[in-house]
Amino acid sequence: MKRKTIRIILFIFGGILGALVLYKLYLNYLPELKLVFHFDHRNEELLIKMVRSHGIEDLAFLFVLNAICVAIPGLSNGIFCVLNGVLYGPAIGFIVNWVSDILGQVILMELLRKLYDINHISHSKIYKLLSTQKYPMIALTIGYLIPFIPSATVSYVNVMINKSSRKNQLIPIIIGVAPFAYLYAYGGDSILHLDSARIIKSIIWIIVIAVLAVAILLIMREIKKRTKKA
Repeated sequence: MKRKTIRIILFIFGGILGALVLYKLYLNYLPELKLVFHFDHRNEELLIKMVRSHGIEDLAFLFVLNAICVAIPGLSNGIFCVLNGVLYGPAIGFIVNWVSDILGQVILMELLRKLYDINHISHSKIYKLLSTQKYPMIALTIGYLIPFIPSATVSYVNVMINKSSRKNQLIPIIIGVAPFAYLYAYGGDSILHLDSARIIKSIIWIIVIAVLAVAILLIMREIKKRTKKA
């Protein structure tokens, strides 16, 4: 079977599985959604108690959903990372986001290794930016840190740079996905508590970290260029 056909089948399968999990979560949280749609500040404590009363089953569903969205190129898990913060608070939400992100990235690398051709990604500007750095492990870590860089591209660079070491593949993932895994969970918890100051703080931190990460990558590339010329 051709690689393209397998990719399409996996994409459809992942989409169907994700939709089923999402629908199951919708049914489980339907009472809370009805309360949100008819929200009254007098019901705020009741809403928070209801939202946070769900057990391990829903936690497992969200874990799987988050990992699927990371593992399938083209999908984004940001909204589910925020949802984990809403449902489980900043601490547990962070752990779910972080571990499922790592698992999703590992699965994604395996899919990229077996089903994708390097020529389809090697012309990407992001690929060139990450793969030509003097310190590739730092560049990879920063690449995983930036939410608007496609994780498939970063993961392919990771596979190419660390072909013979699974440990080295994991290090930039573990470090790189952690900050936003927490910020999304923190922001989600702020949304549930209707804390506008914390929501604004989360958004500002997300923007600042993303801008700084891009700036560091560009500075590192410029330093390498000047070192070569010298």
